[in-house]
This record gives sequence, structure tokens and C-alpha cells, in this order.
Amino acid sequence: MENKKKVISIISVILLIIAIILPLFNYRIYGITQTISSNINSLDESIYPGVKSMITNLQSKHPNWTFKILYTDLEWSDVIAGEYQGHGTSPKNLVQNISNYKGEWICPICKETPYDNGSWRCASEAAIAYMMDPRNSLNDTDIFQFEELTSSNCNIDNIKSMTKGTYLEGHEQGIVDASIQNGVNGIYVVARLIQEQGSDGSELVSGEQGYYNAFNIGASGNTKQEIINNGIAYAKRQGWDTLEKSIIGGIGFVANNYIKKGQNTLYLQKFNVTTNSGGPYTHQYQQNILAAQSEGTKLRDTYIKANAYESAHTFVIPVYKNMPSEISKRPNGDGNTTVNSDVVKVNVNSSLRIRNEPNGTETVGWVYSNEIVTRIEKATEKIAGTYWDKIRKSNGITGYVARETYDYENPYKLYLVPINEGGETDDPSTTPDNPETPNNPGTTPDNPSTPGEGTGQTPTNTDKVKFEENTKTIIVKPGAIAQDILDAFGGSVKIVKADGNFLENEQSVMGTGYIVEDIYTVVKAGDVNGDGTTNSLDAAIILKYTVKQYTLENCYYQAGCLDNTKAPTALDAAKILKYTVGQYEINI
Repeated sequence: MENKKKVISIISVILLIIAIILPLFNYRIYGITQTISSNINSLDESIYPGVKSMITNLQSKHPNWTFKILYTDLEWSDVIAGEYQGHGTSPKNLVQNISNYKGEWICPICKETPYDNGSWRCASEAAIAYMMDPRNSLNDTDIFQFEELTSSNCNIDNIKSMTKGTYLEGHEQGIVDASIQNGVNGIYVVARLIQEQGSDGSELVSGEQGYYNAFNIGASGNTKQEIINNGIAYAKRQGWDTLEKSIIGGIGFVANNYIKKGQNTLYLQKFNVTTNSGGPYTHQYQQNILAAQSEGTKLRDTYIKANAYESAHTFVIPVYKNMPSEISKRPNGDGNTTVNSDVVKVNVNSSLRIRNEPNGTETVGWVYSNEIVTRIEKATEKIAGTYWDKIRKSNGITGYVARETYDYENPYKLYLVPINEGGETDDPSTTPDNPETPNNPGTTPDNPSTPGEGTGQTPTNTDKVKFEENTKTIIVKPGAIAQDILDAFGGSVKIVKADGNFLENEQSVMGTGYIVEDIYTVVKAGDVNGDGTTNSLDAAIILKYTVKQYTLENCYYQAGCLDNTKAPTALDAAKILKYTVGQYEINI
């Protein structure tokens, strides 16, 4: 009895700690303080021009509608710059290559470079600004991209009206059951499924290869076949050998990885301007710049057909610091735009270090051969024998790299080659092969293995990495990074995040749900939310799971089972809290 009292006391203390610190972790990261308010009257029109009057107008026409304001604490210019990344590799925003979206819609850096299955182009800054400016969507037609998706709007008759004549016909009950179980708007689910696969479905839901991937999870690549192969590989790992399993599993994935993490509107899933899921401009559901607007229109049309348009709906409207006084204009569909950013291509045989300051000693990241990055500042004076330009990578990592060889190196080589208006680079010398070796000229620089290209090597267990071949699982310690996986595989291996994107470099943290060699699923001990960090947020989630207020499944469930317990418990949450303050070591 005495031991039970002690356990209850420990749990009570844990709950108190979580209640105190959880709000701090929700909003006080990355130096950003975000708040949500239902007080529309307090919205300052001088800071957020036009937003209040537009919302008030909608409220007067639709009295059952409720509005919340998400104060992002982000600069408008930083938001556009954060979304205007990935040139030459994987742009964060794409437009379809059709007549309506030519001219100013197309990124002037990438121009006609094809992406995804070849029918998409990189979106311009003007296109991003137009689609992200909330004032362009505060109208009766486009407002539903801001609808809060946590409500369980799952009337089966409404669902059937949407699925009739589509590949989803006959699967309505499964959609309703999974939506209710996960606390997700069922109408949104159908809109998303049709957005992903079209009305007739695609190869990923045809079942031709024995597996289905209705939500296109992990279906990434630069060719149609690559996209299909990766999508089917993900479905196979999940055991989705029926369309029903794929739909139910996909609903759980979207709920746990997006909606329950604060990306609870179509807009926030497309443009992540929250501090959740890795921070702003990351963890975005898809690249299609029109996705949120398009799916929102499907929601609206369904509500109209179901006579639910004037029912109670809640909308979350993001606002930004220093928004332009004029609403961002729709790009012209013809004509040309000019390059207004200093974009460069990395001209090395392997990699260059990104440093914390000019000639700094701290490495904050790497740039790789033929990678395209944005040059923020061009140095005017040499330090330690070369120019140090400030650059920003497509994932937002910012730092300083050497523009060219050092004074003592011969022959000369330009490492950062400007991209001209035709999308081509100048043709600088391609030697020497040994960039960045100031302390030992003529030697090869550090050239880490890059997580991305697999080798098929047989893995071995280490003190930080443990392989379970029967379940194709890799269990890692809380502090594990990509380098630890590389070491276990002998130096090179393919690693992708849960959303199908590659890691940045060997120092990237590993997270639960990451995939290695298209075979193994990573389980980081204690990391039940998949953000790569084992901390008090994970403890809070486990506690919510124990009282049936949160769902943990598959690898995320396993991540909560510390010391080989059969299920995540309050004691596991306690261990995580003790770990965060250095009083407990989590072993594997």
C-alpha cells in the first residue's frame, strides 16, 4: 500500500510539472512567442492592415462562424523567404505546368526545370506571397482553408455525397470510424484523399503491386516511377495491403503528425508557420502551392450540398509582423520575371563546411556538390585568405562558407558560382579537388558520408543503435544522430524522415518514424511525437495516452515503452522527465 501511495505521489508531481512547462514548450522555442486569441476586437488594423474589417464582414454575414487569430510572431519578409527555398533540389512550393500558371507564377531561378513527376514548376516569390497572404482568402469562397479540423464532422450521408462516383465509394464507413476515433473532420479527410489521388485514383491506390497508399505518405521523388516506388515501399512497411487499411492508417498518420501537433488547418499543413513539428517552414504536407485553397473549396462545396454551410465553423487566421499595407497581388499568368535573389551553385567535388561566423571554428552544417543556395551577404574583404559569404540553405540553415580557394591554394577555384538569368552557371575552373584546407594545404578536407544514398551494407549493433531484424526496427538512444546510423552501417546509408524528405547532414538528429534503407523504421527511445527530441512534451503525451486522451500507435507506441515495458506508462513519463534533468539514463 505504501508503495502505491508513492507511485501516486510521483504521478501527481509529474502532472503538475507538465501542466506548468507544457505551454512554454508550445510557444517559446526558436525565439518566437506565438499566441492564439478569440478576441477579434483587439486586432490592430495599423499592424495587420485589413484583417479585422474582413473578418468582421464575414461574421456579419455568417453569425454562426467563429474566428481565432494566430499571432505567429514572424516577420512577413522572413516567411516568404523561408518558403522560397529548395531551388534545384526540392522547392517547398510548386505550381502545375498549365496555361493559367505561367509567367509570374514561375520561379525565375529554376524557370522551366521540371519537378515531382515532371508536370510541376518551382513557384515564384510573388506566387508564395499571394497564396500566403491571408487577406486574399478572407472571403466566402476561400475561407475554409482556415477551418479548424479537430471537430468530428462525420455525417455519413455527407461523406457519401462526396465519395459517389470516386475510387472511395464503398469505403465511407471506414472513413467515418477512423475520423471519429482520431478526432478529425471526416469531410476534410475525403477532400484530402481526392486531392491526393484524383476522383478515379492513381497507381498508388490501384492495388496493382499488392499495397495501397491513399495519402501519398512517403511518395516523394523527381520522376513518376520514383514517386510510386517510394509510396508503395512505405505502404508495404505499414502492411497496407487493402485500400481500407491505407485509409485508416493514413488518417491516423495525418491526425498524429499534423493536426494534433498544431497544424490543424489546411493552410497550416501547407504553410507551417507554427513552432510545432520542427519549426516554421518545415514538416509541410505537400508542395502544391494551391493545395490548401483547393481542398478548402471542396470542404465549402460539401457543406453547401449538405446545408451545413451556415452551421457553426471555427476558423484560425494567421497574421504576421510588418504585413504589407496592400494585399499581395495575384501574379500575371504570362510575361517574364527577373531574378531578384543572389542564388549560387556549389562548385566542389564533395562538400563545404558552413561556419558560425567568417572563418569560424564551429560547423553549423554542410553544403554539397551542385547544391543551390541563396547568398544573403557577399563579403567585401578577405579574412584568413578568402572571402566568407553568408548563405542560406533550402532547409533554412544559415552560416558562412568560403567563396573561393585560399590565397595560398593553386590553382584557383570559385566555390559559389552565380546562377545567371537563364538558370545556368558560369563555367569556372573545376580544380582543385581539395576545398577548405587552410591548416594543411594539399590535403583532403573532412568529407562525411551523406545520409541519402544507400549501400546495402549489413548493419551492426552499437552502444547507441540496436537492430531488431524480425520487426525491421532500429532502436536508438535519445541523443542519436545520423552519424550513429552511418557508423552502424559502415559509413553510408539512405535515411529519410517520416515525411519522405532526406536529412541535411550527418549531424541531423534522428527521430521516431524515420526510415533507413527503405527497410528499417527508427524508434528513438522516449521520442513519442517523432520530433527527434526526448523531452517533457513526450512525457506529457505518454500521460495523456495513459488516460486515453491521446493515441500512440506503431513506432511511436514502441518509443514510449522504455526498458522493454509492454506499454507506455506514467513511470515511463517519469523516466523521461528525470532524463531531461540529467537524473536518469535511458538505455536500449
